[in-house]
Amino acid sequence: MNRRHRVAVTAASLLLLAALVLTACGKSNDNGGGDSAGGVKGGPGVTDKQITLGVLTDLTGVFGPLGQSLTDAQKAYWKEQNANGGVCGRQVELVVKDHGYNPQKAVTQYRDLEPQVASLQQLLGSPITVALLPTLERNSMLAQLSAWPPSLLKSKQIEITGATYDVEAVNGIDWLVQNKGLKKGDKIGDLYFEGDYGEGGLAGVKAAAKLHGLTVVEQKIKATDTDMSAPVAAFKREGVKAMWVTTGAKQLASAAGVAKSVGLNVPIGANGPSFNPQLLDTAVGPTLEANLTSFASVAPFSLDNPNVKMAGETYKRAYPKGVAQQSVIAGWAMSEVTRKIIEKACADKDLSREGLINAYRSLSSVDTGGLVAAPMDFSKIGQPSTKTVYVLKTTKKNEGGQEAVGGPYTSPNAKSYSFQGG
Repeated sequence: MNRRHRVAVTAASLLLLAALVLTACGKSNDNGGGDSAGGVKGGPGVTDKQITLGVLTDLTGVFGPLGQSLTDAQKAYWKEQNANGGVCGRQVELVVKDHGYNPQKAVTQYRDLEPQVASLQQLLGSPITVALLPTLERNSMLAQLSAWPPSLLKSKQIEITGATYDVEAVNGIDWLVQNKGLKKGDKIGDLYFEGDYGEGGLAGVKAAAKLHGLTVVEQKIKATDTDMSAPVAAFKREGVKAMWVTTGAKQLASAAGVAKSVGLNVPIGANGPSFNPQLLDTAVGPTLEANLTSFASVAPFSLDNPNVKMAGETYKRAYPKGVAQQSVIAGWAMSEVTRKIIEKACADKDLSREGLINAYRSLSSVDTGGLVAAPMDFSKIGQPSTKTVYVLKTTKKNEGGQEAVGGPYTSPNAKSYSFQGG
């Protein structure tokens, strides 16, 4: 090989090496592997112009109606936010997957979604989250739950917007005692899904019942069960004076309908996700209006509050045929929390996955202006962000089927309560 040929080969090799380096740098910048715009550290799903967030939700399963409204609200939120400049100088894009409330399907979908996203804007379902938790922790993936199980409070990267199911139930049982005639020695029937959702509600029911001298009659069901004749018959035999429900809307409707048919005309308390306003257009609607009170930190769609009204109106403009319900406000509130996390991470100049988790855990007073019943403190791992709920009377006269009664509510027992489960 002569000298001229060697020089040519060397030059070509250097050009190829430079191209490879540039390509590698480009890929790093595409997924945020290095510094991004403004000296902000990036990460997967982050570029100089865009932040991509994942949504693993239920659009076709037991919580399909709830998941659809919640997801549409989040889409509407980010469309509005992007039109006003986005966040941290970037537009936010959502990648949506429908797991149908099937943990196995969700695991497969997450595997495909994970490399594309900075965090999960929505992860719907306690059993889904439990199935994914080891992988979420391994990936340092911040996950914002559309679920409120107390058993997941101990995870550093799990974000729960509002009071957990057990806290909802402690508040709820206390309120039923104060307002619906429950007294020491009475029995209360608890109808609940197996798994972290139902058992989270049950933990609160048991804790409050013990303090009030009530006996809990448990009836555990599967999410696929739809006929509540047997559980309600058991409540009837035991002579319960009230029922608590931690299920889906179909199970709530069946339980209320069966109770009416067997003459079990008692107050019904419920965790927030159990109710869907479309139930009010069915034969069981009047029974729910007469007997059902729900408890949740997220505001009802009809709340006379400027932030709630703005969220509802924006959603209806984007989805005029959508269902006006509480999950719309939940989706908006969750997105608002995500925006505040990203803004804090941006101020810290770290949009990596670890940076987002650190930003989230540094927030100690997140005020959503009434979307959530009280400001939230995310800095204390293992504790719910708030213990305050809205007391929601069921009524067909209000858009969304609910009316907040008595304002934000924190019972004395809820204030002192602490989850004792795993």
